[in-house]
Amino acid sequence: MTQDSGISDVGAETVNEDVLVTGGAGFIGSHTLDYLVQKYPDCKFTCVDKLSYATNYSENNLRKVSGCDNFTFIKLDLAEEHQRLDELINHSANNFTTIINFAAESCVDKSFNDPLYFTKNNVLATQNLLECCRTLLNSKPNLRRNFKFIHISTDEVYGEQKEGEIIDEDGPLHPTNPYAASKAACDLIIEAYKHSYKIPITLIRSNNVYGPRQFPEKIIPVCLKALQKASPTGIAEKERIPIHGNGRHTRRYLHVLDFAKAVDHIWNWLKNTSESSSDFLGETFNVGTDDEVDNLSMVKLICTIFMRKKFGVESLDASSFIRHTKDRNYNDFRYSIDFTKIKKVGWKQEISLEQGIEELVKAEIENEK
Repeated sequence: MTQDSGISDVGAETVNEDVLVTGGAGFIGSHTLDYLVQKYPDCKFTCVDKLSYATNYSENNLRKVSGCDNFTFIKLDLAEEHQRLDELINHSANNFTTIINFAAESCVDKSFNDPLYFTKNNVLATQNLLECCRTLLNSKPNLRRNFKFIHISTDEVYGEQKEGEIIDEDGPLHPTNPYAASKAACDLIIEAYKHSYKIPITLIRSNNVYGPRQFPEKIIPVCLKALQKASPTGIAEKERIPIHGNGRHTRRYLHVLDFAKAVDHIWNWLKNTSESSSDFLGETFNVGTDDEVDNLSMVKLICTIFMRKKFGVESLDASSFIRHTKDRNYNDFRYSIDFTKIKKVGWKQEISLEQGIEELVKAEIENEK
């Protein structure tokens, strides 16, 4: 491995660590565990998750790793069970040198209806975890140099960008919905713990992540679920795919496997960096893509691929598949992050949006048989 240009050969060295993954039963966390547990058999991975409203999905999400010798699952609510969490992290039998925090409720629409829950769950869970880490490093000061805390944030903390604008890791935080505000609060609390208690913490802020096993509340799985009832001429009116407002808000979409590999690159980069610098306090990385598309075009893309693969239909009337609904209280027009920094440590996007959608549609059709 080389330090000057980041990671030239990620995972080439033998890795032997105790890793705690919080929120690992969720969509993104479970895919990252799938990747890391298989790649690093000498590492011990402990997953903590409360299994929330997506419980059935969460349990299925862990099916691939549940039988692995280097994987353990513990049901635990970070926001409500601080003492249990502290006992786990500070137990003499455990020696966690890496913590990866995915734990958060992430549905923007739900956050408008119950903002207090999102604040309580996301912010308190993160601060409880930080407090446990503070206790750990106070009791084991020699651990600090090898300690790596990776917190999964979101690009939504930056707020919206105008057409043609991009924002890098030093950009100001301007969240505009309760979910994004709760994540921005976590980021700011993390900054306080980094400087006040010298805990090395690295943040990852990503574009929208999609892929297999995503809970059907985000636009891509919502489309795929609705298309289960499609005929060669469209979808029944009441079952059509909902589009907020005029559907012209744009988002950038990154495949979940590409995201998992980004976490891996950053983890390995941190291993080198933290060991070479005793005063290292972490970094912030944007993980992004140039695959930007508005919501209406995304739905049309999914429907077009699905209808071609299932029914051989080469053209479609979009009005037979979608229904426009009331827009959100506030809906950011677009998110656009500069992800030059993550590319400097060796990561690059491998799965294009169209390729990823093609694979999802193919799997959906095969599952119907």
